[in-house]
Amino acid sequence: MKFALKTSRSAVVLLLLALLLALAGCGSDANSQDAQGEARQQAAREAHREAERRRLRRIVVQERHEEARRRARAHAALVRAREEARAQEEAEDEEVEEEAEASECDSNYSGACLDPYASDYDCEGGSGNGPEYTGAVVVVGTDHYGLDADGDGYGCE
Repeated sequence: MKFALKTSRSAVVLLLLALLLALAGCGSDANSQDAQGEARQQAAREAHREAERRRLRRIVVQERHEEARRRARAHAALVRAREEARAQEEAEDEEVEEEAEASECDSNYSGACLDPYASDYDCEGGSGNGPEYTGAVVVVGTDHYGLDADGDGYGCE
């Protein structure tokens, strides 16, 4: 009987140890599951952060491309404006040259056609020695022939 009692006590102790180990194992499974759940949550948070970083990088790249396109359009508009201004200046220069070629009259005077290549003009009927003479004129530029003695804009009056 002693043996049976000892055996049953040993069996009870073994049973209790097995029960404790089982309980301890369940607790560690719970702890293990909590740790796994926390690890999954941490991984999900990290994946979300990485996705947000990629999204922000895409936005920055798109903004840089748009800014580059804006600068290119502004540059093209500036180049076009410069070309148009240059073309307009050339057209105006050509127009002035054509007018000068078409007109063999001094552009500083109107009312009479004075030869722009003459060395001197004097008023008709005056005391000047020529070699060229003119009647009344209006001085519209520089009076390089000295026809407007009183400076009122009218020469040979």
